[in-house]
Amino acid sequence: MSQSPQEEGAINATTARNKLYALVKLAEEEGRTTVITKHRVRALLAPLDRFPAARKTEAFPAHVLSAAQKDFGDLVTLAAQGQPQVLMRNSTPVAVLLPADPSPDALSSDTAAHPGAATAGGAVNSQGHQNRGTAPRRLATLGDAIGSVLTDGPVGGPTFGLPGLDAATGGLQRGRLTLVAARPSVGGSLLGLAAARKTALADRLKVLYAASGPNRDDIFRRIIAAEAGGEYARLKQGRLTEHEQQVAHQVVQAGDLLMIDDGSDLTAEDIKETAPHMEGLALVVVDRLQAANSARLPLSGDRLPDASQILATLARTLHVPVLAIVDSDDPALLDLLDADVTLTLTPTEDLARVQVVVAERDFGTIGSAYLQPDLVHARFLDAGAAPLERADSPAGRGPSAAVGGTAALELAEAALPYTSGGHQGIPAALTPRAGGMADGDRGRRPGHAEGDPADAAPGGRHGLPVAGYP
Repeated sequence: MSQSPQEEGAINATTARNKLYALVKLAEEEGRTTVITKHRVRALLAPLDRFPAARKTEAFPAHVLSAAQKDFGDLVTLAAQGQPQVLMRNSTPVAVLLPADPSPDALSSDTAAHPGAATAGGAVNSQGHQNRGTAPRRLATLGDAIGSVLTDGPVGGPTFGLPGLDAATGGLQRGRLTLVAARPSVGGSLLGLAAARKTALADRLKVLYAASGPNRDDIFRRIIAAEAGGEYARLKQGRLTEHEQQVAHQVVQAGDLLMIDDGSDLTAEDIKETAPHMEGLALVVVDRLQAANSARLPLSGDRLPDASQILATLARTLHVPVLAIVDSDDPALLDLLDADVTLTLTPTEDLARVQVVVAERDFGTIGSAYLQPDLVHARFLDAGAAPLERADSPAGRGPSAAVGGTAALELAEAALPYTSGGHQGIPAALTPRAGGMADGDRGRRPGHAEGDPADAAPGGRHGLPVAGYP
């Protein structure tokens, strides 16, 4: 049998299994097809463009990468026999195993439905031509994006469980690196823990908590303090009330969803290598990046920019949010870290309020919220969304500015069908006032925070005890 160009550099199944994540990444990003041999059979590890029907995972056997790696030899055999095997990252198809020497009628139903698909012998570019020497680009239509845009509330990613902050951020977006920037003692780490608690304990989703600062015992005590309302200092002494002991047992029962990697030798590369092996991973928290250089902490000093880029790549590759805490709000350092989203915590004159300013790399400040520090119990409480002034409003702050936080926004959006004329029934005398409130609140979303903290709507407790979670 003659050797085709795709067979040059063919690897055996054992080598392919050990390099599976790297080979899948090449298929995703470069459209690379790899020939895999096992005894006398051959299969292709190919990008989805080679076999578009594989995007419908219900049509073919599908395996998350961690499981596929364990049974890779069997999957290669099945693929070589003409049974495509879809490889997934979490629930998203990312590559497919295909027969390298299909029979003439193999996969015929798919190639008939998708003329651009190839049976073997070369990557397919965006025009459907083979062997053009260029990697296919993964293109998206507006229809692909509309599902995530037209959703109620956050875009479907994890949240902090703090309504004001969640409204200002839109939640933690998948595929993006979010940085929490705060000076020591302001409580930046507690925001990371809040997101981890909400995601693992309330939403029942898997979290990787990479702790370069606190150790696993510190993290567990902080969770108990926050969930049970116990004093963190007392818990460090090992003195727990009966209620706190009950909460601790409940947390342990749900603990398989919150995985902690601690140790002073933790590196960004370690996190990048660990995360892909966690099936169903929903959030990565890195606590923390230390601004001051330390010989014993790899995640510190002048090594932080490189670490930040590795974490950003991890977020994009796994399509999960990565939330990293840095113990500095120095603008020069934050520019070097170049995160997609930055949350900067700043104390206010009111010691009971901390302001969080939300900024995106491309747009600058997009929102703001106030939090109430409850450091005794190792948590923040919600203090509502900070009203943002509409920069282009000639009238300045109007009566609607007195109504702050998410309550006003919800009321304005509920009234929109009536104020816009879409529905009848609201009294005529109230229509101008409600319409003005809607316009004012929508106008204050982007911009710069200029309001007094007193304008923010009061918030309640951060979270329920574990017993209250579904």
